[in-house]
Amino acid sequence: MKLTTLLPVIVAIVFGAGCKPAPAKDPSTPGTEIPEALKDEKSSSDFLTKTNPRGSMMDNIYDDLAKKDPTLQKLEEQLQHFNAGFPDSLKKFNEYANKSTAYYSSANESLNMLKDTVLRDQLRAVLADSKSKYMGKISRFSNLMTHIDSNHIKIEDYHTVLKVVTTLPVIEKYQDDAMPDITSTANLANEAQRLRAKTYQLVKKQGKN
Repeated sequence: MKLTTLLPVIVAIVFGAGCKPAPAKDPSTPGTEIPEALKDEKSSSDFLTKTNPRGSMMDNIYDDLAKKDPTLQKLEEQLQHFNAGFPDSLKKFNEYANKSTAYYSSANESLNMLKDTVLRDQLRAVLADSKSKYMGKISRFSNLMTHIDSNHIKIEDYHTVLKVVTTLPVIEKYQDDAMPDITSTANLANEAQRLRAKTYQLVKKQGKN
């Protein structure tokens, strides 16, 4: 089964029946320009190096489409805002949690110096009870953090799927519309065949001398 045939199935599974990505604009419709990365006058390697350090053709096609599609552009702005504020929003809680974690770790480590094993075990039990209470105090935070992390992973997955289903029709149309004339390639292949035969004949001739 071809990827294009599988795409509707992938979209339905990933996004759900009522949550499909914004459809890509048909590149054949009037006023729709060819993405910069696919223009013949652009050197693909130079263009990708300048626009995307990772050299991703898909990302560059998608970025160009997103600039011209208000729905995609709005989503990219929201994703950028979310990703930029993600660390700062959790900073205070992480600092708070890290201090408690560091405390229990250092306190338990210090108990190793106690010679009285009974006293050591008693204090470990006290620390364990305190840590258990602390985990209860932050349970709401922990649940929310887990929820955020899970959604963050899904967002990244869905974003990748969105890029594929948005850009695939574009590259396929480019493949159909921009196919070069085969004449020069066929001529080169014929010339290569002739030169191969001629070179081989000279090898045989020189080998007899």
